[in-house]
Amino acid sequence: MKLKVSVFLLGFIVLGNAQETFEIGKIIDSIKISESTKETFALYLPQSFNHTQPSSVVYIFDPAARGKVGIKPFIKASERYNYILVCSNNTRNGPYERNFDITDRLFDFTFSNFQIRENQVFLAGFSGGSRLASTIAVLTNKIAGVVACGAGFSSNPNHVPSTQKFSYAAICGNEDMNYVEMIKTKRYLQNFNFTQTLITYNGNHSWPHEEEILKAFDWLEIQAYKKGKKTKTDEQIYKSYQSNYAVAVEAEKNERRLQTIENYQRLLDTYQSFYDLDSIKTKLKNLKKDKLYIKTINSLSKVLEEEIKQTDKFNLRFSEDYKNPKKVNFSWWERELGKLRKLENSKDSEIQKMGMRMRYKIFARAYEKSSPNLNQVNRLEKQFCDTIRKMVYPEFDKKWLR
Repeated sequence: MKLKVSVFLLGFIVLGNAQETFEIGKIIDSIKISESTKETFALYLPQSFNHTQPSSVVYIFDPAARGKVGIKPFIKASERYNYILVCSNNTRNGPYERNFDITDRLFDFTFSNFQIRENQVFLAGFSGGSRLASTIAVLTNKIAGVVACGAGFSSNPNHVPSTQKFSYAAICGNEDMNYVEMIKTKRYLQNFNFTQTLITYNGNHSWPHEEEILKAFDWLEIQAYKKGKKTKTDEQIYKSYQSNYAVAVEAEKNERRLQTIENYQRLLDTYQSFYDLDSIKTKLKNLKKDKLYIKTINSLSKVLEEEIKQTDKFNLRFSEDYKNPKKVNFSWWERELGKLRKLENSKDSEIQKMGMRMRYKIFARAYEKSSPNLNQVNRLEKQFCDTIRKMVYPEFDKKWLR
């Protein structure tokens, strides 16, 4: 493991040298890290940025190394909380060691050129970038919080949090192929009494909208205050409460029952130490007695169980066919994918979403297995993966990676 914790320690002790001046309120792409490397990153400095004062920073990891794309959803949060935003144009889905080296150089550059608050370093990422962000937080144990979008942890057990102290805000669309994984991630962290929350929304496997990102940072800011890492006035705390209360009310108004319960529960968990929220407790009890909510949650529970079985079935078949690409029975795949498409026409919305998630999973598995950044693949294996991708999305739709 090459990730150098010393980079963080030096960054926290030495003030930035402010060697360069960058325009504020604009995404700047691409900034060179040094003359000796081709590595670059995208940068955003909020309107309130002051180079003479220490700032909070959010390092963002996009799975396809798209710095500008990664920064865009975070601008609203940056402006509200005065975060420096940094997103590499080189870290991508691939070997962790390579990404660690790139990230080390990125940290070194930014700590040398900006004054960064030692207790206000955040990491965020989408898909494989989310796994990378969580891994770095675990290995360094120097991070205030992680915003994990559309994926949980690395498959390496040494990359999974347990006793670390960072706060973990997960965001996932209910049509995202990793929706079940994110629910499991939440349960895992709850068992460790980890400071965590899961924000769900109507969407697929893509970067969340800026409102969902802002919701995560509203929560992270309050957690930082509770841990004594950030100061807040009574007015700031109340404004944060009001903003998130409005989100819960809006979800209730639009009859998004699962998200309504989720938002009110997070409101209660986050702000009950500040205010008397007995009315919220009563509202939650009544909402959970709602017949349509009970029907929805029962349907979701059954669907999630079935999705796990379906995932195991397709993963097993894919592994077998990938090893023996000359013997693939594509009629089986056509038949089974047809069944998934029928699910998407179900009258039960939870079954519809399961069908969408399953197709995303299969497409992503084929995409990743044929990626030269992730695997050594021969001609027949690549042909098999390409065929499966086109069967899932005939127009070779890459929307799952947006």
